[in-house]
Amino acid sequence: MQESQLTLNFDRTIVSAYASCREYVQTRVHQQSKQVQLIAADMDYSPSDLSRKLAQSPNDSRRFTLDDLESYVEKTNDKEPIIYLAAKYLYEDDETALRRHIAELQSRLDSK
Repeated sequence: MQESQLTLNFDRTIVSAYASCREYVQTRVHQQSKQVQLIAADMDYSPSDLSRKLAQSPNDSRRFTLDDLESYVEKTNDKEPIIYLAAKYLYEDDETALRRHIAELQSRLDSK
């Protein structure tokens, strides 16, 4: 089995612009070349049900789930929400990386 390697360049501006991946998807739904009605139908929802799930009102039991996210990515081929999550949870700024490297070095020195 051949290993493959993936290189990602993270744009942290999307993470600072949207508090959650759901909010980002809500925006992305309206940026697709495909109409919202067609995206909703492909996901087996009515347009109003999809909008309701994405709005995620505190008193509403309809929630946008991980299954919904996977369906959205599959039906629209929009991988940007995955990039958003990677940027949010895998990105390490220079200061954080420096602190981590210092801690690793200190740990190595302490073990000798």
